Amino acid sequence: MAASGIAALGVAMVGALIPTAVFAGVMWWFDRYEKEPLTLMGVAALWGSLSAMAIVLLRPLILAGGAALFDPLATGTWGNAVLLPALEEIVKGLFLLGFFLLYAREIDSLYDGFLYGALTGFAFAAADTILGAPARGWGLGEALGRTAVLGLAQAFFTAWIGLGLTAARLSRGPSRWAWPVLGLLAAIGFHSLRELAIIPTLWNPGLAGLRTLVNTLGVLLLIGIVVYGMGRERAWIARYLAEEVSAGVLPAALYETLRSPTGWLAYRWGPLLRGDTTTWRRRGQQLQVAAELAFRKHQRAILGEARWESEIQRLREVLRRLTP
Repeated sequence: MAASGIAALGVAMVGALIPTAVFAGVMWWFDRYEKEPLTLMGVAALWGSLSAMAIVLLRPLILAGGAALFDPLATGTWGNAVLLPALEEIVKGLFLLGFFLLYAREIDSLYDGFLYGALTGFAFAAADTILGAPARGWGLGEALGRTAVLGLAQAFFTAWIGLGLTAARLSRGPSRWAWPVLGLLAAIGFHSLRELAIIPTLWNPGLAGLRTLVNTLGVLLLIGIVVYGMGRERAWIARYLAEEVSAGVLPAALYETLRSPTGWLAYRWGPLLRGDTTTWRRRGQQLQVAAELAFRKHQRAILGEARWESEIQRLREVLRRLTP
């Protein structure tokens, strides 16, 4: 690769990584109760990047195969609108499935599935931008802007797959396996609708309006599912930590703080505003351990995962040490 190509690749990497880091930070911040490990979020981002590399290899083969079997013009139109969105979501879904199988013990709420799915999709867009930058001559601004816009779209699509996989993990019964399929179909449907609305040969104002309407409804539904999932997390906190108050592991005041939608903010960040970093760090660990204890008890009770018993005992001891 020529020196100019290497320089363009480096600039594109900076432009793509900035919005990806910001997006990951925002997602991590909103994970109110049990913060996901940053290393695991990095693995999810790597997974998304690898899926983008796979798509780069498969995309020409799919379009060439379609052109050989069908009318080239129709293949160019419908291939970009239907075949490629399906291919991208299936490939991302397979990578995400592999991630879930490897790290299933860390997936314990709908928000986790939303986070890892969305992060995989955003990293996919970042890698796609980096790989395409040298040939297209994108500078820092173009790479940053494209990653931000495409990243949000890809995060929206892949979040549905993450939610479907998580719903299957958190459910019981034979119907649980329908959730990943529904999640994948939702991702393909929204992705195809986006492409249909921007292909020049198919574009019309009505289709663009339909795309806006459906995408708006999809975003609202996705937000609703995430809010519902966070509400369930708060219910687990209330249910499983009440026993710890009775057992003397958790102070009643801290229990009420954890249950409060806003009280934990003052409890967590108040010391930092006063310059007391020691208390700030201790309270952060305390809230993290308490939430993790509730989630592990939920997994043991509802999912039948008895392997968490020793971890539950360990978390209780840690919580006792962190509580003055």
